[in-house]
Amino acid sequence: MSYGKEILRGKFKVYLADPAIAGSVLLKGRGLLEDESRLGAAAETAFFKHVFARYYQTGVSFSYWRGRKNLEVDILAESNLRLIPFEVKYSRSPVLESDLKGLRILCEEEEIPRGYVITREISDFGVVTFPGKVEAAILKIPAPLACYWLSRSEGRS
Repeated sequence: MSYGKEILRGKFKVYLADPAIAGSVLLKGRGLLEDESRLGAAAETAFFKHVFARYYQTGVSFSYWRGRKNLEVDILAESNLRLIPFEVKYSRSPVLESDLKGLRILCEEEEIPRGYVITREISDFGVVTFPGKVEAAILKIPAPLACYWLSRSEGRS
C-alpha cells in the first residue's frame, strides 16, 4: 500500500489512555466541556480507546493519515492488508459531505470501499457515498452508539 509516506508527513499524533487525563493534568475541570476543540479531542481519544480495546488481539495496527493541504483522517486501522479509516467529527452541526474531504481523498487514492465518521448528535446517522474508482460508502455513527457497540464486543475476535 502506498499511504506510508503520507502518514509520515507532518506532526505526530498522541492518544492518551483516558480522555479525562488532559483536562485533569491541565486543571481545566469543566472547561473541557465548554471548549469544542478539546471536547472533540476527548471524544476522538475515547473512541480510539474503544476501537483499540476491541481489536488489539487481532494484530491490527493503528496510525493516522495526513495528506496534502493538511487534510487528515483521524484513525487508520490496518488489518490483514485492509485499511479501515475513521474520522471523528464531534460538533453540534450535522456532518456534511464537504466536511469529509480528507476521508474522500484517502478512500479514492487507496480504493477503500468503506469508512466511518463518528459524529456527536444522535440524529446524525446515515450513509454518505463517494463515487470514484471504487464507490466508497461512509457510515456516520453517533459517538455514544459507536462506543457502546464496540464496548459490547471488546475482547471478542
